[in-house]
Amino acid sequence: MLSLTEIDKSFGTTHAVKAVTLDAHPGAVLGLAGENGAGKSTLIKMVSGAISPGGGRMTLDGKPIAPRDTNDAITQGISGVFQELTLVGALSVEQNLFLTAAPTNVLGMIDRRRLRAMAKEVLARHALGIDPAARVSDLPLGSRQMIEIVRAIERKPRVLLLDEATSALGAKEVEWLAERIETLRRQGVIVLFISHRWDEVVHFCDRVAILRNGALVAVSDIDALTEHEAVRLMTGQDSVESAFPEKQPPRDDQLLVARELSSPALRNVSVELRRGEILGLGGLVGQGQSALLEGLFGAHALTSGTIVVAGKTFDAPSPRRAIAAGLAYVPQERKTEGLLLSKSVAVNMTLAVLQHLKSRFGILDLAAEATSSRAAIAARQIRTQGPGEIVANLSGGNQQKVLLQKWLATNPSILLLNDVTRGVDVGTKRQIYALIADLARGGVGVIWYSTDARELVGLVHRVLVMLEGAVNAELEGDAITVDRIVHAAVVGSGARHAR
Repeated sequence: MLSLTEIDKSFGTTHAVKAVTLDAHPGAVLGLAGENGAGKSTLIKMVSGAISPGGGRMTLDGKPIAPRDTNDAITQGISGVFQELTLVGALSVEQNLFLTAAPTNVLGMIDRRRLRAMAKEVLARHALGIDPAARVSDLPLGSRQMIEIVRAIERKPRVLLLDEATSALGAKEVEWLAERIETLRRQGVIVLFISHRWDEVVHFCDRVAILRNGALVAVSDIDALTEHEAVRLMTGQDSVESAFPEKQPPRDDQLLVARELSSPALRNVSVELRRGEILGLGGLVGQGQSALLEGLFGAHALTSGTIVVAGKTFDAPSPRRAIAAGLAYVPQERKTEGLLLSKSVAVNMTLAVLQHLKSRFGILDLAAEATSSRAAIAARQIRTQGPGEIVANLSGGNQQKVLLQKWLATNPSILLLNDVTRGVDVGTKRQIYALIADLARGGVGVIWYSTDARELVGLVHRVLVMLEGAVNAELEGDAITVDRIVHAAVVGSGARHAR
């Protein structure tokens, strides 16, 4: 088995993991749960060789292990999948699958015919209908995540580390992963599984270890722990409020009307959004939801269609024009599309409003930037050492709060959200839910794409379920249920409108 004894890690003055002792047995799935910053990912990264422990020891099958890096860990039978994908976007699927093990001919050159055949065999064995010649950067995030998972499994690991590996996957893709994990169970592979979705922890795991502020606070068989008790252990709070705020009815006046939007990823999509309305986008991953949000924001080229914002036609949409018209877009991939990781919290928070922070000589007023950032840090309850801290050092949930604040600083009238709670802990999710509900009550219109159907049920007034780039069904009010969303996501010619 895999044994961790008194594993410890600090980053400067931050004690990220505090003397954690934990065992994981062959053929079992051990869940790691806790809020962002609890130490889950740090613990996983120490096992994977990505970072070195500050103290303690690790053994696998009774033998000491101390991987120098992730490649060394792979040779010792430890393979990981993390939120930050390691695929090379400019290369094809087949090249990524065999990045370090491509077949060669007698001249030492890559044998492309064999590479294609090997890739097809691997994709078929894992039930992935993805073109092996497709460029990875052209694929939706969920498909890229599945390729990363397949690559890790194909290394034949003794230990598989899954750190938020489901965060970009929809319900159908999660079931695909469940089938892969069940096969690994039968082979005696040890799986460490991190997810902020408690239903997935219950579905996948035999036991769960709960961390809080770097310390291990409980280890339990999954059947012996309720979600309420798990959240109490994660947060340290005795009372747990309802996850979703009460829905308030939207107003009658329309903020946005889009008609017959088309592009290579969209097929005649029409959208209406009222002031104070939270409109949900559902469906399987990669069915045009991101393209729709980016098209409204001017970041995805439309071939036809019209967009009217607050009664004015939005011609030749571009991000600059969208911002001027009162739109803000929070992208799905915060680390590659939303934040400058090497820059400070203050820099990231003020990127979209620099024109308001200039002195009369046109130079950035650093004092005003710091003052504005400190106020936002307090308002959004961001855990940071201050406005000058580098964003890369923050937990995922706090990075997401910084990204949200970056766009809220523009005072938008329309907020476009692309799966913004992906990889975010339960406490931060509830803060985001409450924030968006407050914005809607203040008259902001919100279009929210989520891979979690339960979020749509709990938060939105209407849901447009997309399939193959088109709206397959519209659900409203009591008709918004997980079953109806999932059914419309996979069955063609869904109910056009259900109340």
